[in-house]
Amino acid sequence: MRRTFGLILLAASVGVSASETAPDGIDARPRSGEKSWQLFCVGCHKPGTEGPGTRVLADRLGWDKAPLKGRQDLDPTYVKHVVRRGLIEMAPLRPTDITDEELDALIAYLRQP
Repeated sequence: MRRTFGLILLAASVGVSASETAPDGIDARPRSGEKSWQLFCVGCHKPGTEGPGTRVLADRLGWDKAPLKGRQDLDPTYVKHVVRRGLIEMAPLRPTDITDEELDALIAYLRQP
């Protein structure tokens, strides 16, 4: 009984807050919109003709609307839908890949000029 109580106290005393790095080296804080963009999006949606996602959007919407970064007309609900369910070649991202909070930060980042 004493040993169990001691282990519980020890576990409680070494807890990690959300703003610290966990003992396994994983940062427990949510990613910024820019970090999520770099990790999940820029590979396919970089500006110019190099990004396959940008080229697909250019074919559908024209080159003026093809880049996602800086667009003010993106509907956040639609962006969330596409991110969570995927679209054409784009694979969906689960909440374990990008949290709802991180997805909101990504959308805010996209809207910045």
